[in-house]
Amino acid sequence: MDKTRIFTGLALSVIAVCVILYLSTIWFALVGLALVLFGSSEWAALAGLRGILVQGGYAAVTVALAGLAWWSVEAGWEWLPVTIGVVWWIGAAASLATWRTRWSGSTTNLRLQVAGLFALVPAWISVVLIHRYDPWLMLFLVVLGASGDSAAYFTGKRFGRRRLAPHLSPGKTWEGLMGELAMGLVIALIGALVFAADNPVAWILFVALTMVTIIASVFGDLFESMLKRIAGSKDSGDLLPGHGGILDRIDSHLAAAPVFMLGLMFLHGGYIT
Repeated sequence: MDKTRIFTGLALSVIAVCVILYLSTIWFALVGLALVLFGSSEWAALAGLRGILVQGGYAAVTVALAGLAWWSVEAGWEWLPVTIGVVWWIGAAASLATWRTRWSGSTTNLRLQVAGLFALVPAWISVVLIHRYDPWLMLFLVVLGASGDSAAYFTGKRFGRRRLAPHLSPGKTWEGLMGELAMGLVIALIGALVFAADNPVAWILFVALTMVTIIASVFGDLFESMLKRIAGSKDSGDLLPGHGGILDRIDSHLAAAPVFMLGLMFLHGGYIT
């Protein structure tokens, strides 16, 4: 499994680098939207929507909301869908502590279906905005997520003793989280040297934003774990050998991208080069 996971991860990394650095933002947005639609199909299935027509309808709603988010950007309100995403994830993260009561009952699937739209669409428009601002910052976010995920996986496997969220994701440990944060700090310091303005305040703020982004990515991962736990599924799909489905690969970015983009909006102009 480790070899399969590594091979798939390397293949995805090469594809991601090519897509990020060699496609224009509009084509990057279309590729991203295709991934979101794959993810929406998996989310719909986990949230109880069965059948091609029903899932197609869910995908159509996703595309419509993505179009609305794009329109808001063109109208100069790019902060709006990004902020909606961040606010939603703050609430979603808070709900994880009592998920057995908050995400239960006869309306659970309906609420999870709505949750998918709040998770997927703001994340998509956020990565599009990051790419439009600087493709290298988009690549930085991908490297941050991939390296942190790998550090958490291997550190947790080697040193993991204390479970982070046993009722949501028994495989995640505090030791794995510490490994992810340590790796994230290294990547953040390198990123500060490359992207932050040439002053200590800018470096500190960029590193702080990066670390907050890592924390957000953990909640994105845990929320998808909750979704799978409610659905009684180990993975969101089987499209990616060793990684599961598309959602299993992008879950952390669903929360991380809006947080990172909102932070960039505040740092733009005086702290980011």
